[in-house]
Amino acid sequence: MRLALVVVSALFALANAARALLAAQQAVQLPDLPAAAPAAYIVLMSAAWAVAFGICAIGLARSRRWAPRVTIVVIVSYQANLWLNHFAFARSSEANARAGFGILLGALSILCIGGAALWLDRRLAARQAKTRRSDAHPSLTSDT
Repeated sequence: MRLALVVVSALFALANAARALLAAQQAVQLPDLPAAAPAAYIVLMSAAWAVAFGICAIGLARSRRWAPRVTIVVIVSYQANLWLNHFAFARSSEANARAGFGILLGALSILCIGGAALWLDRRLAARQAKTRRSDAHPSLTSDT
């Protein structure tokens, strides 16, 4: 489960980094192209999310105790940011027609990633508690 969370977090980081690079490239090569959101905003937000998901992936890969909880906060915040962007920058009526599918994907990502991270958090807490008990009472773990 931890490996799956590492991979998914890394993929979110890579996707956002690619989005930032493509938005920057598009802003330079096609400066007159109309866009729903300003290019600088897209570049900065995508880069920020790439860093956030990258930190989650590294923390999860290293089994850091904080990583599952931070991952939950990041995925929920990311989905909230996507919806705020949708409401702030959507121009076409077609965008509202696709909103239901976006809600489904957002909820699914929060449930899957958040649920897996919560499960991992509980597992790490149990492992840490077991280690504390064995350190406090070494006679419980010895074979004498």
